[in-house]
This record gives sequence, structure tokens and C-alpha cells, in this order.
Amino acid sequence: MHERILIVDDELPVATLLEQALRNEGYEVALATDGMEAMNRLHIFKPDVVIMDIMMPRLDGVQTTRLLRRNRSFGDTVVVALSARTDEPAREAMREAGANLYMRKPFTIARLVERIRELLDARLKTG
Repeated sequence: MHERILIVDDELPVATLLEQALRNEGYEVALATDGMEAMNRLHIFKPDVVIMDIMMPRLDGVQTTRLLRRNRSFGDTVVVALSARTDEPAREAMREAGANLYMRKPFTIARLVERIRELLDARLKTG
């Protein structure tokens, strides 16, 4: 079975680039353009990993991650924050919300895939 990744990003060019690259790596991928859409997709798609942008309309990445972590069904879902924000308060807010990893944009697909694999492997060992 292939792992499932939900990409939550309001920048469509970034999201579709990520989607194609992750599909090429063998992942099942779904997209959401903001936190509200992500919360709806979570229950249908049941992702193993959520790649979460921080700055989005309606419901931002911090708020969405907090909501995701409150739901026991998604307790072991890996959350990767992916953002152009480099300030420590943004990193800290995502850590406190429950993100497993914070990566800055720009990023390389190879590094992102490597980190996702590490987090999924670690989840398997502890789960």
C-alpha cells in the first residue's frame, strides 16, 4: 500500500509541483487549498502525511494543525510545515500546534521526500 499525502497550500503552482513530484515518488496525493478544505479532506482521504503551508486564507496552517491534533484519528499523522516564513515565532507556533517538521521554502523535492521517509519510518518503529 502506498502512503497518502495531503498537500495543503493556497499557492496552486507550488501545490501542483509538489503533487506531481510526490506522485512520481509513488505516493497517493490529494490537494486542499486552505485549512477548511483540508479538514474536510482529512476524513475522506485519511493521509499518512500532511504537508501544511502556514499562511492561508480562512484557516491558516497553525489553526489547521491544532484542529488535526485534537482529533484522535489523526494522532499519528505526520505533519510537515512548509513555509516561506523564516521567523522563529512561526516555527514555534507550528511546533506547539503539533507539526513534526518545519521546512522553509524554497526547498528541494529530494530533501522533502527524504525527510518524509524518515518521519514515516520513525512512525512505523514507534507505532
